[in-house]
Amino acid sequence: MGLSSDALYSAVYKDVSAFLPLGPVDPSKLPPDVSYKQFVGTSLLFDITRKWVPSDTRDADASALEKFLASNKKCRDWDLRLENSWDDQLYGCFLREIDSFLHPQGEMLFSSFFDFIGLGRTGPGAALGARGNSLYAKLFSSKLTVTSEYLYNMYRNFVQWFPSFDEAEVNRRQNFGNYDKVGGSRCSFVPKTQDTSRMICVEPSVNMFCQLGLGALLEARLRSYFCIDLGLQPMENRRLACVGSKDGSFSTIDLSSASDSISLRLCEKIFPSWFFRTLLELRSSSTYYKGDRIPLFMISTMGNGFTFPLQTVIFSCLIRAAYIHSGVPILDGFRKNWACFGDDLVVDSSCYRSVIRLLDLLGFCPNSKKTFFEGPFRESCGADWFFGQPARSVFIKKLRSQQDIFVAINLLNSWSAYTGIALRNAISYLMNGLSLSNKTRFVPFDENNDAGIRIPSILLPNIPKRDLNGSIVYETYRSSPKVIRIMDGDIRVPKHVKKLSFNPSGLYVSFLFGELVSFRISVRHDRVMYRTKLRCTPFWDYIPTDNLNNGIRLSWQQWETAVVINFTNP
Repeated sequence: MGLSSDALYSAVYKDVSAFLPLGPVDPSKLPPDVSYKQFVGTSLLFDITRKWVPSDTRDADASALEKFLASNKKCRDWDLRLENSWDDQLYGCFLREIDSFLHPQGEMLFSSFFDFIGLGRTGPGAALGARGNSLYAKLFSSKLTVTSEYLYNMYRNFVQWFPSFDEAEVNRRQNFGNYDKVGGSRCSFVPKTQDTSRMICVEPSVNMFCQLGLGALLEARLRSYFCIDLGLQPMENRRLACVGSKDGSFSTIDLSSASDSISLRLCEKIFPSWFFRTLLELRSSSTYYKGDRIPLFMISTMGNGFTFPLQTVIFSCLIRAAYIHSGVPILDGFRKNWACFGDDLVVDSSCYRSVIRLLDLLGFCPNSKKTFFEGPFRESCGADWFFGQPARSVFIKKLRSQQDIFVAINLLNSWSAYTGIALRNAISYLMNGLSLSNKTRFVPFDENNDAGIRIPSILLPNIPKRDLNGSIVYETYRSSPKVIRIMDGDIRVPKHVKKLSFNPSGLYVSFLFGELVSFRISVRHDRVMYRTKLRCTPFWDYIPTDNLNNGIRLSWQQWETAVVINFTNP
């Protein structure tokens, strides 16, 4: 198709050039008195290809590894240095919050592994030694991997309480043997930006099952103690970030390599021994890259099942400690006046410096490019705000397929709708990259971004076809996921997927976990296959009430006007 990141950048530059007071620069370089359109135009040009996935990721992978090793060394060398009474009081408040969190009603959060192994699951990603990413493949049709005999025995003891689970494990052992004891996780990389990849560690299968169980227990305690529901918390972060962009009352903080900065020494200092020993038992003490062993001085890595909820626990306790120390109320009426989702923090600006100081004492470093204390811009959980107006850019990662182009066109049209800046050149360039059959693959707004080109009905080139009920009939793309099919005494897997053994009890447990549906198990695959499908809609010109762009709901008039203008020849 011949679409390139440079050509897309040039097309966007033509569209936003009238709104670039300093030319193509990092938006952080802009003066504080710029207008809304000047800010979002500069931001879009800066961000549009910043996360472009290069065809050769070796340099980006090397950069990510270097960053990871630097974080690991920092964890090894970290030590608590309290310089004055202010530091002592801050740290003391933090320890009290950690203690209160881990001791509901004065009792330990859990007294045995059985309290959280029952909440275990496998997660959607890879696991060491597994023949696939499904729960069935990991637990019942592969050799289990684990870092210690003790942890496997705990898992085995738990399984024995459930006859079907126990029988499935017996069948697995007959086919694949007992288990493999491994030294730790395996390092791998996934694309992030042009300059650096994202490093993740693939964990042993039994470790991951138990890690996710502990993570689920921590999530339940977050809900009961902090009223933080990780499924809903991003909305609260975005709300407070929007408020902060209007009046400066809230600051947003994002941390550099947060998941790789929770040092072992920190955890040993702040957590009670029973909790710390549990973390040590569940974690991988080392990771391997190209056969080389890297001892880990951080408690966990990205890829570990308890990393994200543990981060949220630490930073939530940290924020509460800073509020208490600064005399800032925890609640604003009946609502929290702070927010935490992993390393995305929103805090009252009056105690911003206390939060930053406590972060520094504990070994965490704010990301200066994504932390905002002054000015009219705030960002949190994927929503950007400028004086309360949505300012999120569009990040195009690749344009290698027709669906990639559909997604790019639809995202840029939505960006035009909430910013009021036309992108005729960019849309024209992307349309030219579509095949003739796809140039008229039009779909209504409520379709997925990869289903086709979303347009209002006034732009439909022909009189639409209708069914007997008067609904408009259209053709769309639908992803066609690969599935494992369960037959009578046999399991059929798609091409390029490892063959799985037939384990009846394992299939029953997979069904109980909700994975096996209609004799099928969905398979995650890097390459998504698409097929065309006829659909109908009685209301083409409609935006669902739950559809949000940058945390706001577009009006139909906004979106229709933006799309009509963008499809006008430049």
